[in-house]
Amino acid sequence: MKLTDKLRRFAAQPKPAEKQQEPGQLDFLQGRAVANPFGSYYLIERRFSLDYLHGSQELSGAAAANSADLALIAKDEAVGSLEINRTLFFDTETTGLAGGAGTYAFLVGVGFFQADQFVVRQYLMRDYHEETAMLYDVYRLVQEFDALVSYNGKSFDWPLLKDRFTLSRFEPLRKHFIHFDLLYSARRLWREVLPDCSLHTVEAQVLDVAREKDIPGAEVPQRYFDYIRTKKGELLEEVIAHNRDDILSLAALMGHINHLVGKDADELDSGAVCWALAKLHLQNKEWDKAAQFLQQAVDLADSRADRLAALSKLALVYRRQRRWEAAEQIWLFLAEKHSDIQSCEELAKYYEHVLKDFSKAHQAATRGLALSLNQDRRRIPAFEYRLARLERKLNKTKQQFLIS
Repeated sequence: MKLTDKLRRFAAQPKPAEKQQEPGQLDFLQGRAVANPFGSYYLIERRFSLDYLHGSQELSGAAAANSADLALIAKDEAVGSLEINRTLFFDTETTGLAGGAGTYAFLVGVGFFQADQFVVRQYLMRDYHEETAMLYDVYRLVQEFDALVSYNGKSFDWPLLKDRFTLSRFEPLRKHFIHFDLLYSARRLWREVLPDCSLHTVEAQVLDVAREKDIPGAEVPQRYFDYIRTKKGELLEEVIAHNRDDILSLAALMGHINHLVGKDADELDSGAVCWALAKLHLQNKEWDKAAQFLQQAVDLADSRADRLAALSKLALVYRRQRRWEAAEQIWLFLAEKHSDIQSCEELAKYYEHVLKDFSKAHQAATRGLALSLNQDRRRIPAFEYRLARLERKLNKTKQQFLIS
């Protein structure tokens, strides 16, 4: 039976009596039972002002997000069309972490901006028979928005929800949603400096979020099973708080990422972030911006290896811009002070093809060949070929000089 047929049948019948909960079972959650054509479930709603601090970040940062900056870090042009008042943040708590047809999303948390507040709603099924009722209202709410924000939601939460919608025999979602998955942006910015890019790690070390009495995500399924078995509502208290904090972290993190991406290079204090943003500008062929962020990455580098990598990339950007003298200075530094083979090759190319100084090109190639003998013998043939060509050019130049 299609959803529309079910609704017509429901309209012609009296509403089913709402199942009564044991006194005080979930009262402490300050939510309420909600009935719809498919039964009932439990709904919790909290509202937060835009100046609410989640860790060190106000929620206003997400409310004022620049979609063009978000599209840059997301590497997704569609995100550039994101409108914050049409955006739904979401996260699920499930009966399993592997997904599949047997996995239920027993708690769906969502957040959205409404006027001057951030609204967090949590849809809870108190038992398995409440799934369709709970999902139905989530299904309707989702369709009021054009964009989704999640953390690993593209791979897990969203496919799971769509599968549960299908199993509940809801009409297929016809809208194509913009989906900004913050996990990928977090990895681009912090994977070199954080032990991992789980939401828990990112929010703690980037947003300064300190959760009180938090439950590890891996323990959530068993906590729900214990609740189903005992009907002790207090077993869900930490799960509800965990999910609510996840939603708040999504908003705070999006605002913080937007803030970072919108900054000029000299306003940043992290070499890793500068390096990550430089890569994005390089991919977009924005050479001037890439050079600015690479220079800052050099200045803020935490290690010798990071500094040399940023310098090498900066020289290549200067080459793109035809800022030959600036590039030459870096190549000379890397070749002479750090025995860098690639810089020797770049110098040889520059002297041969740009300056037409075959003698200097020969010196640079000779240096590169010597380094290759000890560092990377695979490069020996290329240097030998280059040197042979340069020797021919030098001999030709010498002969022309003698004739003249």
